[in-house]
Amino acid sequence: MGVLGIDNILSEQDIDMLFQTDDNEETQDSSPESEETKDTKETTEELNVEGLFDETPESVGSEEHQEVEDTTSEKKSGSSPSNNFYSSIAKALKEDGVFPDLDDETADGIKEAEDFAEAIEKQIQLRLDEKQRRIDEALSSGVENDTVRQYENTLAYLDSISEDNLNAEGEQGENLRKQLIYQDLLNRGYEKEEAQEELKEIFENGSDLRKAKRALAANKDFFRKSYQKIVDEAKEERAQEERERKEQTEALKKSILEDKKVFGELQLDKSTRQKVLDNISKPVYKDKETGELFTALQKYEMENKTEFIKNVGLLFTLTDGFKNLDKLVQGKVKKEVKKGLRELEHTLNNTSRSSDGNLKFVSGVSEDPESFIGKWDIDI
Repeated sequence: MGVLGIDNILSEQDIDMLFQTDDNEETQDSSPESEETKDTKETTEELNVEGLFDETPESVGSEEHQEVEDTTSEKKSGSSPSNNFYSSIAKALKEDGVFPDLDDETADGIKEAEDFAEAIEKQIQLRLDEKQRRIDEALSSGVENDTVRQYENTLAYLDSISEDNLNAEGEQGENLRKQLIYQDLLNRGYEKEEAQEELKEIFENGSDLRKAKRALAANKDFFRKSYQKIVDEAKEERAQEERERKEQTEALKKSILEDKKVFGELQLDKSTRQKVLDNISKPVYKDKETGELFTALQKYEMENKTEFIKNVGLLFTLTDGFKNLDKLVQGKVKKEVKKGLRELEHTLNNTSRSSDGNLKFVSGVSEDPESFIGKWDIDI
């Protein structure tokens, strides 16, 4: 099998050229007035498939904290729904025709919000046609929009080819058969030169129509499998990223809560470590427009981007790359020591002294010539 590349996929220009007649009229099968095309358009417009390709920014805040409890949930007020709350809603929606495919057993099993959300997603999927489900699966798995468009256009073109198109006389039919056979040969691993030689031989011996029919089916199968392979790989990649993210989250949580020393020898108590964890993991703000959740640290960064970067840079520099607090602490300690020594020197030097410069003892205590404290001279 050849490696799928952009050159292997039929372009839209090729599609248009193959179905054009001398009078620039489209074939009946590709006519926009056909019933099949109308049905497809109606379904597409109803479910807004094209909207699936709109690029929407992903939020780090919302992604990182999917499993963190929403601060605006009912748990905050201390109330919780009864066990049959979501089940009752699901059954009511079924009776009203919103969930027509929901069976009683599934409805009875809906106990939590997650179960209810899953039931909604399942009902949505049941209403999608094959193409819409394929697009939804690809995009939700992380496949690039351009890749999805490319494969969907190719599959739509192949599905639009009828037997009449294949049997067409003249240059139009011949070009279509050549395209299909040549593409199939490339898909099977032929080099371009080999494929061209094989194609020439097929048309010379008159087996082009039979080979074109087989090539059409083979192309459909090839591109569908290639498409699905890309989706499966994207799913696995996303699942691996999720596993790694969970492992990193657990490792970070363990490090914050269990490592008592930070920045070298600085020790933090349990409540402080818990506060650190909350500041980087617990949502405290919800964007009213996007619904994105932000932690205290993310909120500060969002509202004070310049200050955030500056403070991180300062902390990194003054702690030798987050290794110790010596530069921060020693400067403060040295300053306080100097201040204390100056105050002590000032106090001693302004204490009353005897005629020979020695400090006088407290009033009421007899002086002892053997015991005295000389004048203090502190070197700072």
